[in-house]
Amino acid sequence: MIANEPVGVGKTDSPTPGGEYYITVLIQPPRPDGLYGPFAFGLSGYSNVYQTFAGGNGAVGLHGTDNPAGLGKDVSAGCIRMSNETITRLASLLPLGTPVEIVA
Repeated sequence: MIANEPVGVGKTDSPTPGGEYYITVLIQPPRPDGLYGPFAFGLSGYSNVYQTFAGGNGAVGLHGTDNPAGLGKDVSAGCIRMSNETITRLASLLPLGTPVEIVA
């Protein structure tokens, strides 16, 4: 097991979609202390609410956070937020194409 910790998930009006997906891209945001933390994975899954989001196509992602107090709560627009320590560890371990199952 890599980690067992609380994560932030989608709010009631923008839930995180459950299902089987895979990692499509690894992004290193320009500000590691910003909203998405030091790394973000794009997934093959898409929001059931947003056709577009933040200039993108509404894909769901896994990323760090600038607000660790939100972990373990329904706080996102559909992405999964995790600790910056864990997303950094995952970024060094998981290749593109790695399967990801989101259990709702």
